[in-house]
Amino acid sequence: MELVDSHCHLYYEPMLNNYEELIKNCRKKGINKLLTIGINLKTSILNSKLSVKYKEIYATVGLHPNNIDEIFNDEDYKGLINKNKKIIGIGETGLDYYRTKTKLDIQRKNFIDHINLSEKCNLPLIVHTRDAENDTIQLLKLHMKNPEPRLIIHCFTGTKDFAKKLLDFGAYISFSGIITFKKNNELREVVKYVPENRILIETDSPYLSPEPHRGKKNTPQNLDIIALEVAKIKNINEKMVYKITTNNFNKIFKLIWKR
Repeated sequence: MELVDSHCHLYYEPMLNNYEELIKNCRKKGINKLLTIGINLKTSILNSKLSVKYKEIYATVGLHPNNIDEIFNDEDYKGLINKNKKIIGIGETGLDYYRTKTKLDIQRKNFIDHINLSEKCNLPLIVHTRDAENDTIQLLKLHMKNPEPRLIIHCFTGTKDFAKKLLDFGAYISFSGIITFKKNNELREVVKYVPENRILIETDSPYLSPEPHRGKKNTPQNLDIIALEVAKIKNINEKMVYKITTNNFNKIFKLIWKR
């Protein structure tokens, strides 16, 4: 059975410069694809290089909403995309009103620019949203013109109502190790609510280690713990979670792999 980490940051410790061992250990658990996510131009370039070097690694390019002091020039990112078919998504982008409470107009402009880039390049959009539910869904509806939008809401921690709005819009929803935290019963109810054909899982490494590793640096090797938690919540076989989430990942990115 195959499992895919749909969101990790491989340019940080403990993964940095330890890729052969990481991939070997992931393969032992059936984790055969890793999607490393860009948060600025520098990490987007690093992602591209990693994806070229290792067949198991795919990449996205983008500017994180907290990095408001860096100018987003879509031509820089398009240049990377045009040179590498293993760059399969745009992001992470979005809105974060929790951590960055100033220059919100810049956040919103950058988000719109990422939406436009994703549609120009026909690549899925990876969205980060925190304390910005209304603006996130409003900007997606205003600026995503594709009648079948391709987007992933990463590390979802919102309400069931927000999940419903996103699902109605066509989004896939990705869950991280947060679903294993003891006090997150409401989030586990959202996992139960999201249909099997719209769910993804991720580690967001090196952040958000699942129980019992909470507080330690995370790695993609912990993805099976998240898969097991989803299986428990949805009352299905763990192997079914592997199959469902891998199929969903392949579906949203299938046009890319044919480029």
